[in-house]
Amino acid sequence: MFGECKDTLKSIRNGDQTEWRPNRRVFMMRRLLGTTFAVAAVLAVAPALSATKTVDITQAGFTPSKVTIDYGDTVTWTNKDTANHQVLADQGAFPTSPVLQPNQTYSYTFTKSGNFGYRDALNTRRRGTITVRTGVSLTAAPPVVAYGQSVTLSGAVSSRASGETVTVDAMECGKTAFTKVATATTVANGAWTSTAKPAMNTIYRANWKNTKSAQLTEKVSPVVRLKRVRAHRFSTSVTAAQSFVGKYVVLQRYVRARRAWKTVKRVTLRSVKPGAAPTMISSAAFGTRVARRTSLRALLTQAQAGTCYAPARSRTIKA
Repeated sequence: MFGECKDTLKSIRNGDQTEWRPNRRVFMMRRLLGTTFAVAAVLAVAPALSATKTVDITQAGFTPSKVTIDYGDTVTWTNKDTANHQVLADQGAFPTSPVLQPNQTYSYTFTKSGNFGYRDALNTRRRGTITVRTGVSLTAAPPVVAYGQSVTLSGAVSSRASGETVTVDAMECGKTAFTKVATATTVANGAWTSTAKPAMNTIYRANWKNTKSAQLTEKVSPVVRLKRVRAHRFSTSVTAAQSFVGKYVVLQRYVRARRAWKTVKRVTLRSVKPGAAPTMISSAAFGTRVARRTSLRALLTQAQAGTCYAPARSRTIKA
């Protein structure tokens, strides 16, 4: 422990005694690393996933032995026994798992509705049933879009029939009710697709007959721009469907020797002008002294983006 503490201290000779004082350089390096990891964390956004149900395989059998899921959901079997097991569907209704050793898992996403019986291929007395409700699936690609870009929504209906009508509902961040935004017609294998252009984080769901898909959230990141005006003078802007006046972006420079980004300053956005509705462009002009040709970028962190937007960053420019 003392060794770890000593790394953050420096020795100063004071007469016949040695004092240990904070090593400012080490503290600054750790602060920089902390900022870098924080930025990486806020810029990483996980894609939407279907629901997953877990079935444990024990000495007593499958637990639970009966599972009901929605169309498009996933079941994961986990071998919690000390012996090997293998999931085998009746009549080959879904792919057979590999032989599962203790603590190994097997997952399968169900794209057909109905009742699916299965057993343990290594002990046929152990049986289970998966019931997949009739329904419609929904996925979004990409999971995060920049403001002004479109997202592709797609899925399939459990009947796998063409000519079926699927509607898509959306609920923007801050709203409390869904509204219909698109209608699609299924093609071969019941597949459907549509596009949408969310203005901010938006929850989508698909409807088919009397069924609804699982909801998913499409993230939207504001468009952050950074521009060199002249020597030591720059401008930055954040474009979205709301004003960001009073919020700030983080200006960073790239330190080639350390292969890392270092925060230079915070730049508060001070003015806003409207674009084509509902667009708002928040901006600021500022000065900073950095070496010529230094790589710079601007970050809008999650804390500044708020609940209705994903974090964002500008393209890299040269000072």
